[in-house]
Parts: sequence; C-alpha cells; structure tokens
Amino acid sequence: MEPVRSVSFDRAADFYDRTRGLDPAVSAAQTALLADQLAAAPGPALEIGVGTGRVALPLGQAGYQLVGVDLSAPMLERLRAKDPDAQVPVVLGDATALPFADDAFGAAIACHVLHLVADWIAVVAELRRVLRPGGVLLVCRGAAGDGLTADVTRRVRDAVGVRPRRVSLDQLDSLDAHVAATGGTVETLPPIERAPGSDAGAESRTVAAYLDDLAAGIYSWTWDLPEDRLAAALAQVRRWVTDELGDPTQVQLPVPPVRWHRYVLTPVA
Repeated sequence: MEPVRSVSFDRAADFYDRTRGLDPAVSAAQTALLADQLAAAPGPALEIGVGTGRVALPLGQAGYQLVGVDLSAPMLERLRAKDPDAQVPVVLGDATALPFADDAFGAAIACHVLHLVADWIAVVAELRRVLRPGGVLLVCRGAAGDGLTADVTRRVRDAVGVRPRRVSLDQLDSLDAHVAATGGTVETLPPIERAPGSDAGAESRTVAAYLDDLAAGIYSWTWDLPEDRLAAALAQVRRWVTDELGDPTQVQLPVPPVRWHRYVLTPVA
C-alpha cells in the first residue's frame, strides 16, 4: 500500500489568495478573535501551514509576534513577497517534525491544515512539545461537514468511483476527543458570521461556480483524481442539481460561519 503523505500546496501558490481570500470585515473579525487569544498566551506564537500568510500577516501587522512554518516553498515565497520586511519570519518545514526547541511558543495556530497532514496525532504531539505549559492551540477546519456543499462534494466523490486523496483529520470532532482524552481542555470560540458572496471561498458561490472550480483543480482533494472520471462525475452531479434543485448557476451554496476551536494541551510528560 502506498504510504500516506502530507499534501504540499506548491501547485496552489499562484491561485491560493484569489480563491481563499476573506472579506475584509471577516478577516478583521478573525484577527480580533485570535488576537484576544494570543494576548492571553504570552510569548511568540507559531502558525503551522502558514501558507501565504492569510492568518499570520494581519496578526503580525496588529503587533503580535508570530513565526510561520509550511511544507511548500512556493507558498512561502508568496508570503515573503507580501511581507518584504519579514514581520512574520517563516521556516520551510514539516508540522510532524517541527524545527523548534521545546517550550518555544506560547500559542500555536492551525488553519485549514490538519486535514492535509499524514498524521495529525503526530502534529498534535509536536505542538504539545513546542508549546509552553498552558499554551493555547487555535484550530479552524473550514469545510462544512454537512449541508449542500458537503452533499455536492460527496456526490462528486461517489460518482468518480475512486477514493480521492483525503488524509488525516477531516472534522474537528476527533481532535476534540483526542485532546479531552489526553487531559487537555476544549472550547469552541464564538463563530464569525459571513454574508453570501462575502469572500472568495467555495462556500460563497453558486453550485455551478463550485463545480467549475473542482474541474479547474482549485481544491486539493481533486488533484489525484483521473481527469476523465472527474469530468464525468461533475457532469453527472450537474444534472442531479438541475433535476432536483434547479439551474446550477442560480442555486446558491450556504455560507457557514468561520469556526475556531481553542485547546490547552497537557504538557509533555
């Protein structure tokens, strides 16, 4: 069996900001929410899967000391281009083997990343190692586990007939349970509401636009799928939407809120 690998976003560097951007008001609310948490966790913070800096750069501009780590050099190059003064220093590295000393950080951030790593439990262990006792871990998954977007996605996968590359943690329920079982604490932070059409994410568009983005390879779970099977699956699901819901160019996908979970991990024994 081929070993499961972490997913590098090298191929997404040219379109990531265009397709994952948040509305300025939502971004500001997210920054304020995270800043409140960082203020209560003295010391520098670490963001794993920092990417192009969508989360880290606004926090750095607000005066918080962050370090970013990512598996993708092209994504980090995009971040550096937006941050020429290196307000947020970055390191090329793997979240399963963080290149930092024990107890180096007061907080850590993981936004839309744990579903992309080969072994999320190893990542949590590494975060536990590099966080100071009482340090805070802030995690956001992003994708909805139910609703129309999840239904359309599931139908596309089923129609392809080939199990797509989905590794590690898909929803945060398992992380909640793992942290609680190992003596840590779990808290769901207040959600940040988003209006329809408020940002560039897949959730804020029509079904037709979402299917077009899947065809264009915008989302990582499609990258290993055979192109002919994916095209046939998208056509099949487009017909289903038309028959059951109406014109795909008019059917709007829901816009779920941005949800963050706050964890305090038990120290390494």
